[in-house]
Amino acid sequence: MTDSIFKKLAAITVGTALIFAVGKTMPVQATQLTYNFSNENKTLTGTFSFDQAAADDQQVTIAEGLKIFATYGGQSYTEANYHLASVLTDFSGTILNQAGLGLNFTPSTFNIYRDSFIDLNDSTAAGVQTVTYTSVPEPSFMLGLSVFGLGLFLAKKTASSRSVHE
Repeated sequence: MTDSIFKKLAAITVGTALIFAVGKTMPVQATQLTYNFSNENKTLTGTFSFDQAAADDQQVTIAEGLKIFATYGGQSYTEANYHLASVLTDFSGTILNQAGLGLNFTPSTFNIYRDSFIDLNDSTAAGVQTVTYTSVPEPSFMLGLSVFGLGLFLAKKTASSRSVHE
């Protein structure tokens, strides 16, 4: 029994050491923020991303590294389709739904202005919809949660193993 606990501890130690070793070899980078967005009926879907540091003035532009990818009507659109595209955020780079923050993107077919989507070829009420934004967690955040969850799982398993043998 003690042997299996030591094996688990050794595996956790090696895994943690590898995570920190890989982390030290990677250059320090600004936090990359990524958001998914879509209109109500999901005919428009997409993502955009930018460095958090670019949001210091509450507006991120293409010149500051804004990257956009959207799909609508079977067509793909990027920041190259509208050179004036920008994102309005709070100072930390956060976009809150229906808070007047979000993407300003107008290629020739549609317009996204913060929380509104407008199909430029549909003048009916169906041509105007709400846009929602969903933050995509950073990979390093997900890795940290996974390691933390594994630690909790092993601690619980070890504690239950001890109570059975006592």
